[in-house]
Amino acid sequence: MPTSLEIARYLQGAWQLAQGDERGIARLDLSLEGFWGSFAAALVAAPAYALVLIEQYATLGWPQHLPGTVLAESLAYLAGWIAFPIAAVFLTRLLGLGGRYVPLIVAANWSSVLQITLYALVVLAGLALPRGLRTLLLFGTTVAVLVYQWFVIRSALRTSSGIAFALVVIDVLLSMAVSRTLDGLLQPG
Repeated sequence: MPTSLEIARYLQGAWQLAQGDERGIARLDLSLEGFWGSFAAALVAAPAYALVLIEQYATLGWPQHLPGTVLAESLAYLAGWIAFPIAAVFLTRLLGLGGRYVPLIVAANWSSVLQITLYALVVLAGLALPRGLRTLLLFGTTVAVLVYQWFVIRSALRTSSGIAFALVVIDVLLSMAVSRTLDGLLQPG
């Protein structure tokens, strides 16, 4: 587990990337130890993710079986953190970018903290907005997050815009698959 000072440095690197500065990658620990440590980003982002879920259930209705829902949401959260890294093992090799796999996952993991935090802030701000404006704000946030993710992938892999775009699409499709699996777990019976 990285120290709080290391986490702060990694988040500064992710913030630098969010500002369009590829040099943010240099603030990340791109070693094998840094690779495994980057999954601590899931713990750092968990409170913001929980806020988004709480707001979602408060809006749509609370589940009848809360412990089962908490378990299913937790499993989906963890699956979301490992689905892309597993797929990326094969994809980076297939694309001849296997040597950039560790930087890709480290950068993706730490940048996810900013993405999830941004969503949480937008969801909270959206509580004070009319429904239509809130929907527009969430849509704009989604576009911004996807552009950021594209930039992170392109920078970490040192690859073309097209390859980075394809990997973003694959990540989105994996997230949708995890979400559908979650829906299946939450269905009664």
